[in-house]
Amino acid sequence: MSTMKVIFLCLFLLGSGIRAIDVWRPVDGRVRESWRECDIASIARNYYREGMNLFYPRIDWRGDGPGYTEMEFPLYPWLIAILYKIVGFHEILGRILAYLFSLATMGVFFQLVRYLLPDIGAIAASLFFVLSPLSVRISNSLQPEGLMFLCYVLAAYAFIRWLDNDSWIDYGIAVVATMMAILAKANAAHIGIFFAVILFWQKGLGVLKRARIWIFAIVSLLPAILWYRHAHALWLTYGNSLGISNEYHWIGWDFFTTPTFIVNIGYLDARYVWMFGGVIIAGIGIVWGKTSRAVRYSLYWFATVMLYYVIAARTTGELWATYYHVVSIPPVAILIGAGTEVIAAWTMPVREQQRCSSLPLEFWRSRWKRETVFFAIISLLLTVFLQLWQLKKDVHPMSMQGKYACALQFAGKIPSNVLIVASGGNSKDENGYPIAYNASYFFYWLDRKGFNIPIEEQSVENLRAFARRGARYFIAETWHLHRKPEFEAELRKNFNVLQECRDVLLVQLTTN
Repeated sequence: MSTMKVIFLCLFLLGSGIRAIDVWRPVDGRVRESWRECDIASIARNYYREGMNLFYPRIDWRGDGPGYTEMEFPLYPWLIAILYKIVGFHEILGRILAYLFSLATMGVFFQLVRYLLPDIGAIAASLFFVLSPLSVRISNSLQPEGLMFLCYVLAAYAFIRWLDNDSWIDYGIAVVATMMAILAKANAAHIGIFFAVILFWQKGLGVLKRARIWIFAIVSLLPAILWYRHAHALWLTYGNSLGISNEYHWIGWDFFTTPTFIVNIGYLDARYVWMFGGVIIAGIGIVWGKTSRAVRYSLYWFATVMLYYVIAARTTGELWATYYHVVSIPPVAILIGAGTEVIAAWTMPVREQQRCSSLPLEFWRSRWKRETVFFAIISLLLTVFLQLWQLKKDVHPMSMQGKYACALQFAGKIPSNVLIVASGGNSKDENGYPIAYNASYFFYWLDRKGFNIPIEEQSVENLRAFARRGARYFIAETWHLHRKPEFEAELRKNFNVLQECRDVLLVQLTTN
């Protein structure tokens, strides 16, 4: 086995080990995106119990309806349900599936950087990818990002190869992977802009005369258009959505008057993708390797990603929306690899450096060059250190286990055949734009169906209205009640509080 193969095998084993942390964990609230995990887990469980019709996913916070919901193409929870059918209901199966997606993504990315970069750059880019906190976070999370990210990276790799060799195999892989990425998460559609840019840059506008270009666009987009049209009809009919039609994501005029959007986007990318020091390494690659095809591709790719962030700034600029920035990782990692390649060249003997560079010999002998090399190496080490620090910090960063423990206590007091009401979040932001307020975790943990109530609508009158529709218990989160203290007083006056724990009240919806 060659030295490079051994190195990449070691990188793969390192990444596999890091991503295996917590893969056996149940859906118990120990991650930031617990509400999202519980949604996916409940949809998988409902497929398993209520029917395997892929085109009609069901959520638990369905009120007194059937629960059909608008969402991205639900292939991931449906595959989890198939595993349930085969081996029985085990929550860890969804994480194992996500973990396998992440291993495949690593393998594809390794192939991509080895195709675009020399050996040292490919190794550095791969190590950056392996240690990327966001890449690790989605690697065993019950979220569709894992499947999307695999298809996203595969689509980029196959498309670039197709531009080079005009192979039907690479073309077919690129088309299918692009289609699946967009189905898995609609926001992946921005990769089409990247494809268009490098296509026109490399082939010119005359390429539009080729039928294969139009077939690519149609096959990539048509299934997603058909699915999201169907999913929107579910929203119009049943009123349930996983943050698509019930939340406003897009840029508005306030983007140009409120710096918070762009500041937050930059902060999230700098902290969770670039790791601050990575900007310096990438900058070295851009300045001294700007003629490299890998650098150009990465700059076009990252510019496309930033355009997507700006267009969807009302979501991508939220500090909780870290996982939306996972699409920054591939182009940033390639730039890191290009910068590392330059730094490695700087450590060669002066004559060798001058032979491989267009810069004058005086530059390589200068004191400025030596200081730059020292600063670049420190930045590279800092980037790796910050990745490791963030990986450690990301282990159960926003634990909801207190609420999970409350749910386990409450479960025995709530009959299995009754509906519940559970606290939700705000239904509008400070500017009046709608927010998806639904919180799925108590429904999943308690294995009950029922209603979510947003903070603005919490009132005794509304709870009585839910009771008339069949709800018998209210799961009230105390931090929501503290925001409306007058409601908490009315709640205790009009209903029977069966049990209290630190974070939650169990309220019986019958008058005293």
